[in-house]
Amino acid sequence: MTVKVEKFTTGTGATWTKESWVQYVRLILVGAGGAGGGGGQHPTATSCSGGGGGGGGMFLDLLLAAAQLGNSETYTVGAQQTGGAGASATGTNGSTHTSSGGNTTFTIGSGATTLTAYAGGSGSGGTTGASSAGGGGAGWGIAGGDASGATAGTADNGGGAGGVGGVGTSVSSGFHGGAGGAGGTNNNTAGTAGGNSTGGGAGGGAGCGKGNGVYGTGGSGGISRDRAQSGHGAAGAAGYGYPGGGGGGGNSSATVPEVGGAGGIPGGGGGGGGTTVNGVTAGNGGVGARGEIWVISYGEINTPPTYRLGAS
Repeated sequence: MTVKVEKFTTGTGATWTKESWVQYVRLILVGAGGAGGGGGQHPTATSCSGGGGGGGGMFLDLLLAAAQLGNSETYTVGAQQTGGAGASATGTNGSTHTSSGGNTTFTIGSGATTLTAYAGGSGSGGTTGASSAGGGGAGWGIAGGDASGATAGTADNGGGAGGVGGVGTSVSSGFHGGAGGAGGTNNNTAGTAGGNSTGGGAGGGAGCGKGNGVYGTGGSGGISRDRAQSGHGAAGAAGYGYPGGGGGGGNSSATVPEVGGAGGIPGGGGGGGGTTVNGVTAGNGGVGARGEIWVISYGEINTPPTYRLGAS
């Protein structure tokens, strides 16, 4: 048996070519994780939430006969999602990144059908007077929704909905949906953890907000499969042929607010950025991890020998 392993971490409309000896193919697709929202910047006496965490990307793992694939197919790897910017002007809220280009696709049947591992949604920016919200985890046939203010990102078909001022929810399924990101509370309460997922990417933790001159710790990133959980501001653990964990939310601070941790490669959601006081730039949201494709081809290169019985 001959085995060929190909791993693709970039590519838009790129071409994969099937070897002539292939008998069947294992195809693994991971969508990009959603980005975390940036922290806010407000006066000392004003409460503000930290940025929400991003949702995890979807995971597809299929075994196909060689005949189901054309001699060449087209693929696109979901790109890394930039975190929302932390507030840089006095009295302003953090920014939310609008997800784009995060879906991972691969055609089969000479382009007749497109398989898609969808991207997770982005968390919202830190807001005064309200909680932030987490991005939704990607599901079967649908991307995770971006959070907007205190409204969590939606999810369906195996994805986990984002949290609002609380933990992201993970709905694991046979379709391997991503987990939701956590939303941040409107005070200095420690940020909540991102959602866990046994199949798709994990959700990012919430960035910590601030109360009246008091600050705190960002939430841990969610866990994907057996990966270790990330602490505040730390990148999510990477997966190998499967999605990564969520990035930890950033600490709030009057001097050095923390950037949200990056989502674990591939498909982990980014953590939310930490909030701060006027005159200091708040922490950016953590980047949502890029997607990934693995193509594992199985077959025989050489023609089996011919055996004959009897005298030559």
